[in-house]
Amino acid sequence: MGIGGFIALDIYPVVLFRNGDVLTNVEGLSFSGGLEAHKRANPDEWTRWRRQGGKLQLAQKGGWEALPFQTTYPKLPNDFKLDGLFRSLSGTGTVAIGGNQSVAAWQDYRFSADGRVVRGNGAGGSAESGGTAIATSSTAPNQRGRYRVEGLTLYITYDDGSSERRILIADPKDPKSVIWLDGVSYVRRKQ
Repeated sequence: MGIGGFIALDIYPVVLFRNGDVLTNVEGLSFSGGLEAHKRANPDEWTRWRRQGGKLQLAQKGGWEALPFQTTYPKLPNDFKLDGLFRSLSGTGTVAIGGNQSVAAWQDYRFSADGRVVRGNGAGGSAESGGTAIATSSTAPNQRGRYRVEGLTLYITYDDGSSERRILIADPKDPKSVIWLDGVSYVRRKQ
């Protein structure tokens, strides 16, 4: 369910391991106890994969199913640079079914090839009832800092001393349309 209650397509990456294992929740790569501990604690987020007839397939309860998207990306080279504004947008509401309520939230990262990053986020909503309309929004102050990439990990250290670590998946040959941070897609926006 997306903004206004409209149906939206979300694409979530999976991690394929050479031994045939599949991690369906990429955040498991950051599990504090390591991958084996994550597998024991979250067995439903693990399965097997194979290549059959030129297609990647995942083992499901009903048998093998082809992955809906067949593109694979290797880990990113160390010191990989991003450049551009990437935004994640989510929400809910009743507009899609004839209602008049809508809520949206966004988070974005503006990366520069020189290693700087600006993070912003906000939310807004609107509703109508009995001839009265209400709209509200809130935007948090931007956070500025520096970033670096090591393999599948994006490290950000903000100027205020805070930091974050995210799993980054992107096409190393063309990171211009979409990236995934902890499995959530961030689409490139015009600056």
